[in-house]
Amino acid sequence: PRSGNGICSRCMKYVNFIGIVALSIMVGFMFLQLQSLTYRINKDEIQIKKMSQQIQAQENGQQEQMNQLNSQVEKNQSLTTIQMAGTLVLLTCLLTMFHMTSHLRNFFIPVIQRKVIAILWMSPIYALTAFFSIVAPVLEAYLAVIKDFYEAYVIYTFLSYLIAVLGKGDRDTAVEVLTKHSDNLKPPARCFRRFYHPPPEESPRAKVNAVLVECQILAMQFVFCRPILSIASLVTTSLTEEDNDDIVQRYFTSPQFCIDMIQNISILFAFRGLLKFYHMASDDLQWINPFSKFLCIKGVVFMTFWQGLLIDIVVSLKAGGKWSDENSDNIDPREHAMIIQNVIICLEMLFFSIAHWCAFPVDEYEEGYRREKMPKPGIGFSDFVSDVGGIIESSAQHKLSKQMKNGDYVGTDDLENITLEMHSDIAETTTPEITTSAATTPVDPMKRV
Repeated sequence: PRSGNGICSRCMKYVNFIGIVALSIMVGFMFLQLQSLTYRINKDEIQIKKMSQQIQAQENGQQEQMNQLNSQVEKNQSLTTIQMAGTLVLLTCLLTMFHMTSHLRNFFIPVIQRKVIAILWMSPIYALTAFFSIVAPVLEAYLAVIKDFYEAYVIYTFLSYLIAVLGKGDRDTAVEVLTKHSDNLKPPARCFRRFYHPPPEESPRAKVNAVLVECQILAMQFVFCRPILSIASLVTTSLTEEDNDDIVQRYFTSPQFCIDMIQNISILFAFRGLLKFYHMASDDLQWINPFSKFLCIKGVVFMTFWQGLLIDIVVSLKAGGKWSDENSDNIDPREHAMIIQNVIICLEMLFFSIAHWCAFPVDEYEEGYRREKMPKPGIGFSDFVSDVGGIIESSAQHKLSKQMKNGDYVGTDDLENITLEMHSDIAETTTPEITTSAATTPVDPMKRV
């Protein structure tokens, strides 16, 4: 029994030893596998990092290339805009300068025509200020002051031009011409009484002179108010911080609102003076068609103002004051609106320079000038009807000649009757052409300047 127990204990020891050795070997093997796996994971992580760095570098390179491409596209677009605006401005200046030199070569009445030249400068000044605002946007506010001042100056110059035309360069003669309308004139404003000499109650001529002084004062105040208000607007805009929250409420409580109200009142008074003079002298100035001249001047101001207002409204509808774009981070809508407005002004000034050429002709101040009515061109419908009649007549003659060959001769008299009847039918359907000859068109004799 003792020997049997010893053998069992020894066997158990061997089994435990073998189990411990096997377990140790398994633990060692698992440890080696774990270390190998850790090494592989670290190696893969290093490779992943390298690949991610390469991808990031490629993305950065692509983004940089995209930024460079967008920058180049914006630069090309800017150059295209500048070239287009410059071409329009050059055409406007050339056309206006040729018109001015035409007046200078035919300086029949200098006291009148130099006012015309001052008015003609309006289109080039508007075009040049718009062009330089595109080239240098930071100067846009300062150039607007120059433009506003010349606009006000042209309004008064136009009134002075009408007075000079009415009196052939002499103000006293203009007063004498208007004296015959003194009965239909309203008394002048009392607030300008200190400028009336002699007093308007003294005679009809004094009344007309006082009304004329009133019209000049109403137009002249705009020349002084407009540049002052433009400079005040520039200063308040530069000192006021931009805030997109409650922009409407901030506008009505800002100094800019007061400046705009004063400016509108000044414009109202200036137009009141112009309209009062026009109603007083419209019959005596009818031969120069003053209304078309006025439209050519004020049309410049109205079109630029209202289209600018419309563009600003469209810009204000964009939330936040910034436009997001896929190709750029932030685009200032005000700058884009300013560029669009100035390009349109450059285009419009070319058409207005052509309109000025038609409204202020050189021969208007030539001795013995008569305003001729433009002939109506017609559409040439009678020529078309005549050609249709010729084709029908040719067909009829072909039919008659065929009958003559076949022996069915109707006779010369019948052929002439058929032809005459055909001509009479065509004459009844034909509309008479409008005579375009100046010799047959009666022209009423007009006054000479």
